[in-house]
Amino acid sequence: MSAISIPGYKIIKTLGVGGQATVYLAIQEGFEREIALKVMSPALAADPSFGERFIREAKIVAKLRHPGIVTVFDVGEHDGFYYLAMEYLPETDLRSRITQGIKAKEALVVIQKVAKALHYAHDKGYIHRDVKSENILFRDDGEPVLTDFGIAKASNSSTQMTQQGKLIGTPQYMSPEQCRGRKLDGRSDIYSLGIILYEMLTQKVPFDGEDSVAVCLQHVTKPIPRLSARQKHYQWLLDRLLAKKAEDRFDDGEKLASEIDRFLSGDITQSQHTSSAEMRASRDDDHTAIFDHDDDIVADERIYSNQNRRESKKTSRWPWVIGVLVIASAAAYYQKALWLPKATELYFQVTGQTQPSSTQKPSTPSSAETTQADSNKTSKDVVAETQTNQSNDQQNAISDAEEEAKQKQIAQLLIEADTLEPLTDLDPAQIRNLLQNYVRVLVLDETNQKAIAGKQNAIERAANYAKDALNNNDEASYQQYVSVIEATAPEHAVLAPLQKQYAQFKQQQENQVAVSEKAARIDSLLKQAEQAMQENRLTTPEQTSAYHYFNAVLALDSQNEMALQGLNNIEQKYTKLAQQALLNKNPELALSNINKLESISGKSEQLTELKDQYKLIKKQVDEARKIAAVEQKKKQQEAERQKMLADPLVQLKLNSKLNSARSAYAENRLVEPESDNALSKYKEVLAIDPDNQRAKEGITLVNDKLSGLVKSAIQNNDKLAANSWLSKLKQYFPDSDNIPLFTQQISELDIELQPEQSNSDTPSSKSLSPAETATQTDSMTADNNDDKTAQETGNTEQGQAVLQKPEQSEPVNNDANKQDSENTNSKKTDSKKSEPEKTELKKTDPEQKAQKPKQAKDDDSEQKPEDDGTDQN
Repeated sequence: MSAISIPGYKIIKTLGVGGQATVYLAIQEGFEREIALKVMSPALAADPSFGERFIREAKIVAKLRHPGIVTVFDVGEHDGFYYLAMEYLPETDLRSRITQGIKAKEALVVIQKVAKALHYAHDKGYIHRDVKSENILFRDDGEPVLTDFGIAKASNSSTQMTQQGKLIGTPQYMSPEQCRGRKLDGRSDIYSLGIILYEMLTQKVPFDGEDSVAVCLQHVTKPIPRLSARQKHYQWLLDRLLAKKAEDRFDDGEKLASEIDRFLSGDITQSQHTSSAEMRASRDDDHTAIFDHDDDIVADERIYSNQNRRESKKTSRWPWVIGVLVIASAAAYYQKALWLPKATELYFQVTGQTQPSSTQKPSTPSSAETTQADSNKTSKDVVAETQTNQSNDQQNAISDAEEEAKQKQIAQLLIEADTLEPLTDLDPAQIRNLLQNYVRVLVLDETNQKAIAGKQNAIERAANYAKDALNNNDEASYQQYVSVIEATAPEHAVLAPLQKQYAQFKQQQENQVAVSEKAARIDSLLKQAEQAMQENRLTTPEQTSAYHYFNAVLALDSQNEMALQGLNNIEQKYTKLAQQALLNKNPELALSNINKLESISGKSEQLTELKDQYKLIKKQVDEARKIAAVEQKKKQQEAERQKMLADPLVQLKLNSKLNSARSAYAENRLVEPESDNALSKYKEVLAIDPDNQRAKEGITLVNDKLSGLVKSAIQNNDKLAANSWLSKLKQYFPDSDNIPLFTQQISELDIELQPEQSNSDTPSSKSLSPAETATQTDSMTADNNDDKTAQETGNTEQGQAVLQKPEQSEPVNNDANKQDSENTNSKKTDSKKSEPEKTELKKTDPEQKAQKPKQAKDDDSEQKPEDDGTDQN
């Protein structure tokens, strides 16, 4: 069970574990397909550069759609795990096949197909930089697939393959220019294919060592390895793939694939780099033998055997010739001092071997010993001894020659070094050449003291140059000098101080960059703030306002004067905007500016003053708006009313109800019966036309008449009638101002009524109807005693006025009123008149009042609207 869990994938098992990632077999849920899930090591994920490389691999491969390049389905990160979902290839990788043994023809086909895939990637602008046998997998049909673009880079990128003095890639497969950290192109991947070809043919890589530096030195300095005799027909291809100079290799993968295709088809003369001798050697039966059998390795063995037979034919007959000469001269062996040198010289001439110098001749035994020894030797023994001695002499000669050549090479290297030593300022290339010379000398003679001292001195000089480069801010030269030291002596003590100085340099550089970037950022923010101020973007939009930009500047530099002044300008601008809004009686705009000012400046006296002004203006504006609203509503209602009244049917209906109300009033049907009284009719009118003045005045008349009836009853000491009329007044006019007064006056009436007069015709002994009571209200007023208080007298007069008010629409006769006044005065002056006279007077009073309706009728044209169907409001 896996310890990790990636959403959307079910991990089945582990396919492989590497130093940088683990590959799992998983099921992609939703598609239900097997995929290879590559999960980066959490320890490496902590380094952002590794994570970036991991993601970059996915993005690069996702852009490359080719049968020879693995397909990527998904990439992402979950809980700190970077993962890559790609095509699952169940077959083993090329490295495993090499271990098991691979056919020569199959090896060429693999190189051809991978070269085409690389050409496609190169054509898209990407260099793989880590082509090796482990990164070539196979599909079920045996087609090779290129994987692991983790360190690929764009061909037009200026980024070098070294990073902080470290090599990126696999040293055993790196090209010389990649080892040197130079700019790469697709031909670097072509070199790696050459390493893979050699590995498939020999089951080992051509260059290997204890560390990456040792391996890289071999890539740069060692000659191209030679294949065995049975594989020499591939040497031309290997030489071109592994050329030290990129320009000597195939230009691209397509040309390489075409060359291999011609070779496989038998047209080997097309290779421009194949020597005529090699082609002739391969033309006869070698090329046919390569592909005559399914097992190319066995075929190669046949080639090797045929070559040995040809070489044997060239040399095997000559020892017989020498043997015959020796036997022919056996009789005269005593003269061997004469013939043996000649025979030996002839032997070396025939075999083409080098004859040892005369100084290396073996010591001559004594005559007796020679005679005795030679007497026991056959001619065959003589030849064998001669050959053995010659072999030993030849090995000695070769050793001497090698030693001499080595010494010459050492001398030449030291001479070249001596020409560089006196120079005061060596550039990185010169210091590299100087160190390489001393290293090569030490490879030839590890005890050479001059080389040891020269190497140490050159390393120290390179370190000093690196320091000077840093002091001059020349980071590129520093890196070059340090790379020279690391390539030669990766553990040298001078590297630690250099790395420390470089770290300080980078920190200082980063600080300078930060300061420069900060200044540029502040300048940019201030410009944006000024632009926002001009466009009145003071605080909104939030992310592009002047307030935002000024605060961003202060976050970088809290004492920046321009930013502080800018914030102050914003406050002043909002203050002016608020004041102007208040002057314009616009409290909403003023409040908006006040709130913005408060949000950026906080509490202040100026802000408090603005708020007080705002409250005062707001109150004034609200009152003015209420009045305006009421007026507007009235106008609207009046307009609607006039529109309604313009309807003839409405007018007819209103006039009908008004006429009915007037009739009911005239007949004293003030509030009763329930649906046919003056009050209800007037209210029906108001229900249709709330502003109808005639209806409103009619209701007032009804109210006044009811009040007059209450008062009349009180004056007549008719408590029962007074309460009856008062209850109706309360029921229909509960807000009447007369109710409290009437209630008090009723409560003050005597419980017992006055003694009745014996004369039954006296009005006081009569039980009058409400209509009669209303008619005789004025005459009954005269019965009041003269000793009533001024207030009561005033109340009586008010009651008379109220009683008469309902008849305003029907004016009474002024002469009758005058007569009533005279009658009242006569009552006051002639208090001693007899009771019959009073009765006669009271009888006369109603008769006079009886004339009022007639008089009112005569004046109806002046007090009431005519029933002409029009509204007299």
